Amino acid sequence: MRLFYFLAEKISYTFAIVFLTIPGGWMGAAFGFFLGTSFAISHYDQVTYDIIKWLPLAILIPSLLHFLQFGIFSPLKIPALQGSLRKINRHFYGSTLDSDINDQELQELYIHLSDLPMINSLSSIIYAALTGLSLIGFIYLDYYTSGMYSLILIKIVAKVVSVAVMTVILLYGMSTYLITEILTGRERATCFNELRRRKLFQRPRILISLRIKFSFFVILMIISLLTFAALMQWSIFYNEFNLATVAVYILICTLAGIFLMAVNTRSILGVLGEMDRVTREITSGRQAEFMLHSLDSEFSMIEYAVIEMSSQIDEYRKNMEQKVEQRTGELQAVLADLKERDDLIQKQLDMASLIQRSILPGHIDEWLELKFSVRYIAMEKIGGDFYDVYQLKGDKMGILVADVSGHGIPAALVTTMAKIAFNNASMLYDSPKRIFQEVNQNILDHVKTQDYLTAFFLSIDNEYNITYANASHQKAMLVRTEDGVVEHLDTNGLFIGAIEDARDTYEEKTTKLKYGDKILLYTDGIPEATNIDREEYSGPRFEETVLKNRHLALDDFTNYIIEDVQRFIGNAQVEDDITLVVIELVRDEAVDVVKSANKLSDEKKYYEAIDHLERGLSLYPSNRKIIYNLAKNYFRVNNFGKAVEFIRDYIESDKKNKYAYYIGGAAYYQMMDYKNAVDFLEQAVRIDPNFVNGHFALAIAFEKGGRTSDAIATLEKVINLDPDNKIAHFELQKLKKEDAES
Repeated sequence: MRLFYFLAEKISYTFAIVFLTIPGGWMGAAFGFFLGTSFAISHYDQVTYDIIKWLPLAILIPSLLHFLQFGIFSPLKIPALQGSLRKINRHFYGSTLDSDINDQELQELYIHLSDLPMINSLSSIIYAALTGLSLIGFIYLDYYTSGMYSLILIKIVAKVVSVAVMTVILLYGMSTYLITEILTGRERATCFNELRRRKLFQRPRILISLRIKFSFFVILMIISLLTFAALMQWSIFYNEFNLATVAVYILICTLAGIFLMAVNTRSILGVLGEMDRVTREITSGRQAEFMLHSLDSEFSMIEYAVIEMSSQIDEYRKNMEQKVEQRTGELQAVLADLKERDDLIQKQLDMASLIQRSILPGHIDEWLELKFSVRYIAMEKIGGDFYDVYQLKGDKMGILVADVSGHGIPAALVTTMAKIAFNNASMLYDSPKRIFQEVNQNILDHVKTQDYLTAFFLSIDNEYNITYANASHQKAMLVRTEDGVVEHLDTNGLFIGAIEDARDTYEEKTTKLKYGDKILLYTDGIPEATNIDREEYSGPRFEETVLKNRHLALDDFTNYIIEDVQRFIGNAQVEDDITLVVIELVRDEAVDVVKSANKLSDEKKYYEAIDHLERGLSLYPSNRKIIYNLAKNYFRVNNFGKAVEFIRDYIESDKKNKYAYYIGGAAYYQMMDYKNAVDFLEQAVRIDPNFVNGHFALAIAFEKGGRTSDAIATLEKVINLDPDNKIAHFELQKLKKEDAES
């Protein structure tokens, strides 16, 4: 190829094509010579001598015409004779396409390049025939001028040359086509790809079928056999066996077969290699173009189909990106905020770890008769595991454990995104399956990486009926303490954030808790923990540990499991985050009091609910659930002093309930004690930095307390967390206007 492009740059592109197809003519001439002379039954030596004598001149003249036709004198400003050849030479300098070529010229150039193998092949056939006629003419003139003219000799020469020319036409014509097709493949692809980039529709050109190429080898074999048979017949006729002639012929046959097979094989393997490369690029998401184009009907149709498929996939991807852009308005502010946090995380990993841990509940308050115990151990300062609890519709509680693929800052960012998505979905639905569907779509719409997460979500109602769903996470364990058995909770469901079709795979199932039962939600950091010998802690060992220690108190039970895992790991490096959430149903007689009061509250019978709770408190004087619900109901009947009294009593034993501080802050606000209102509300948002209602109430308390700048800053936080909060936008504009006027 270096010689080809050297000639293409120094002389002309089309001349370089012709120059490199000459070996095919020599091969055909050799076959033709052996086959033709084998038909010279008489005057063999004379005819052979005359053919060899005049053959160089007979070849020279047509070859010069061939070179002239294809532009040998282009450097001397004498262009190729055909217009199509001139256009090819004008727009290609070596392998470089003219960048100024217009659309119409580009389409014509592609057609001329595609037709070039056939044009060159037909020209070689014509010049082969002209060589034969010239050879007969030169020998005839030689005989005529030397007085050797003989009709018999002329007939023998004509027969020999005719047979030879037919052989040359077959072999030279086909070899010329094959070589020209290979040499022009890259430039055809260049033109075709440029046409597609310019959105100009052009189907690939088709000249012949693979069947014809393979038929050529059959013809070559037949000619070889015929020639060999003719040589043998000649030897028998003259009773003379010329070993040198046969050896030379066999050598020529072998070299010709190897040469033509190499040419044809390169043509086919080159196209197949391109198909392999292009399909790999398509699967990797890159735009694909063929760098070699076949003129065979079979390969050409496949290449065209692959390119069309690639275009459709690219178009589909673009459409998907447009849809994603349309749906990302709500989370653009969040993503921008996450980017800023990411910059901060890169500089201060310790601070990032603190921020990430602050979004995890840390402590989960008792709910009715359910107690919770949580352990979270990050492999790095920033982990990919997370868990959360949600107040669902219908007075239900939701518990989530999830594991984001990967570790470090990217996993932390996805964790934050997922937490927000789950929080939003839990405000809308109480079905774990529906929550998974909503979060899956949300993650797909806004996370443009290959990250995904596994998750297990369960909702519990006030009768302790459980509805659960699993998105390719570890199966939850339901420990029937009295029965001494473990039930594995599992459903179908693909990873969240992997593919959009995952929404159709999510399922949910139900079960019911008995008193004493425990549920374990965990990540794969426990069963897949490995020791220094690369042995896994394993699911069976985990289950055995759980059953053996099922009667321990809740916190002791949780601690023992974590300690057992750590003892197993020993000095080995921790390779994954560990999260364990244990839920236990423990009988509490006061819960019946709370349930009855809540039912009265739902019916807006607040005073009756208070009376019922007061009687319950006399029976269970220190029960936190009764105290907390008394505070809520006193707030509902505008007895803010009593509400504050009970909230303060409640907070003495539970300082991690953001809603308790929220109620206390709201009560102080109604009593116009804005200082205490701010103190309580600040504590609420300190527990949960994403507590939108807490931030908004704090902003109003700041405003009433005369702290306008703090109120403005807090309202801006509300809008960052909830961009669609119209009341926050209104209050912020009002405060900014008042601040500017003052």
